[in-house]
Amino acid sequence: MSTVQRKGGTAVLALYRVQSPPDQVTGKSVQQDVERYAFRKKGGGQAVLTLSGAVGADNVDPWRIVTDSFRWSR
Repeated sequence: MSTVQRKGGTAVLALYRVQSPPDQVTGKSVQQDVERYAFRKKGGGQAVLTLSGAVGADNVDPWRIVTDSFRWSR
């Protein structure tokens, strides 16, 4: 776990791996990388954003775009 800065504010970031549910056709499951961001709003409010994808996939840029697009509504 770490604290990261994004355009929408500071977030606590948890990185971990999980097994995907079994595929309905093949019955196989794969490991997935997960990034979970917990944003807190001054004065109250919390938002959790969870992103996951296959282990080894190059998700750095797309996940940065998604997490930087988070904004609090007024």
